[in-house]
Amino acid sequence: MKRIRLFILLFLLSFSMGAQEIIHLCKGDNHNFGIDYNPNSFFQWHIGDSSLASFASADTIHQVTIDLNKAGLFKLFIEEIDKNGCSGYDSIFIKIHELPKPNIFTNANTSFCHGDSIQLFIDSLYGHNIWNNGDTLNYTYVNSDGNFFVIVTDTNGCKDTSNIIYTDVHPNPNADIIIDGSCVDVPTLFIDNSSIVSDSIVSNIWRINNVNIFNRDTISYNYSNADEYSIEIIVFSDFGCKDSLVKYFSVYESPIASFDFFPNTASVLEPEVNLINTTSEKTSSIWIVEDDIDGSGFIHGTYDTSFSAYYKFENIGLNEVKLVITDTNQCVDSLIQYIKMTYDFVFYMPNSFSPSITPSLNDGFGPKGLRMDRYKSYEFIVFNQWGEKVFRTDKIPEYDNEGKVCLRNCWEGKDNQDGVYSWLVIIEDELGAIRKKYGHVTLWR
Repeated sequence: MKRIRLFILLFLLSFSMGAQEIIHLCKGDNHNFGIDYNPNSFFQWHIGDSSLASFASADTIHQVTIDLNKAGLFKLFIEEIDKNGCSGYDSIFIKIHELPKPNIFTNANTSFCHGDSIQLFIDSLYGHNIWNNGDTLNYTYVNSDGNFFVIVTDTNGCKDTSNIIYTDVHPNPNADIIIDGSCVDVPTLFIDNSSIVSDSIVSNIWRINNVNIFNRDTISYNYSNADEYSIEIIVFSDFGCKDSLVKYFSVYESPIASFDFFPNTASVLEPEVNLINTTSEKTSSIWIVEDDIDGSGFIHGTYDTSFSAYYKFENIGLNEVKLVITDTNQCVDSLIQYIKMTYDFVFYMPNSFSPSITPSLNDGFGPKGLRMDRYKSYEFIVFNQWGEKVFRTDKIPEYDNEGKVCLRNCWEGKDNQDGVYSWLVIIEDELGAIRKKYGHVTLWR
């Protein structure tokens, strides 16, 4: 009986192995094993423990591929029988190792404010680590949005990928103050003009003359002396991120005019604001609103000294309201305050519709909302169950006078089968915010 030499093929390199040597490999891999080829011989392979590994190719050729299915130790045998009936054999031990099971974790909140960072750790020490951000230590610092994971290689050369941790970075607000009416003995108005890229500003703290005033869009303060002063504001987002600003200004000799308004802010859904003249010893007054449509500048009574004004705002943002006062001596003074009108994003999409030949309430499928004609951009897409586009438009839908029947720029669905479809709407609203809405609709006839 002759002796043959068995070797393992790794990538493009071959390594000869003596009998009874132990090869260390990893669970889940597959490897090639073989002996020198002899066209006049017959070959027979055998796996000592078939529960650990299996043949991925024929076991009667000089080279075989073996799948490594389970951790453990087994013996691989090869027998070669030549044309004369003489046989030779060889064998090796193969040790299959479990893959490492790295787990990453953090002791911090995975959502945090811009400028902060968190540290991610690996639960164990491994021979080699590579984070998807390029770090190679057993920890990494993260200060941005994204999915983070690590690939580890243990001392047996086995590698695997850890769990994924998603981090979410929230923006900080940009604190800003508008100051108006810096006059002695007349309310000086401070307006919260802070902004934020996304999320929402939900609260603020004003600090004026060592006094804290909470959660006001505007505050006013009477100064009895002309001098240099300062005002501070701290604003907070709904996530808890914050910013602050100290602003310096001068106070001069005082005017007379004053007025209040309620509510403190207007909105698209509730645009009405009451303006109340609080000036004492007035004989006549004129209300002037910055966005007055007809250009006359007068609202709810010209030279009215007894009635409060009422106004329905149209423009999103800060709207200027001015009160001009004339006293018994024909002295004129004025006061300007700013009323913030917030944007209420109103969007509705039905969950089913039925196309028909004649117009009906469900003749076309599309979104409805307020002030859609003021969108800066708009895209509406419908997908079938295979993710194929069946409809797309970048034109705002047009409805009849009652707002019920879509006349143009809606999905008619006439050439599509009944069933459930997905839809996606991408909008840049009138403030420049990008809004994505998606859902499902059932088409039926």
